[in-house]
Amino acid sequence: MANKLKERLEALFKGDKKLMLISFAAFAAILLILLSELAPAQPKKKEAETSETGITDYARELEAQTEQLISSISGAGKCKVMITLKNSNENIYAKNTDENIASGSNSFKNEYVLYEGQDGEQPVLIKQYLPCVQGVAVVCEGADKTAVRESVINCVSSLFDIPVTKISVSKYKG
Repeated sequence: MANKLKERLEALFKGDKKLMLISFAAFAAILLILLSELAPAQPKKKEAETSETGITDYARELEAQTEQLISSISGAGKCKVMITLKNSNENIYAKNTDENIASGSNSFKNEYVLYEGQDGEQPVLIKQYLPCVQGVAVVCEGADKTAVRESVINCVSSLFDIPVTKISVSKYKG
């Protein structure tokens, strides 16, 4: 079968080796393009998943910093902290606004201001609001002492600007 194919190709190109090489190169290029379409693409992370992990990392960082701060309070001892967040990140982007008032009707046109970034065109970020702390749970060794408990509550309340009713302090079991 291979010999028949070879004979037919030689008859088609009539011994012109340059034309045969160019044809094989073109065929190989087409074959590679087709195979690249069939190969599974790298899954792209969805923006929501990326945002979710970013918020989780943000909460963990806050918890670690708060644990370090509380454990440095006199009498608090070893502690663990859990923080709940109220909402996710909010980004404010720059916009060009065009208002057209003609013959009694108003029309508004808003367009985002874009710049050329590494990943193509991206909107210009003006402000970014991080998630707000909703509540804090603290478990520490010295929580059975009223003075320590009060110090921890006041520290967390002033740190995150939340009411004392959103803060729980309990004795560490460990």
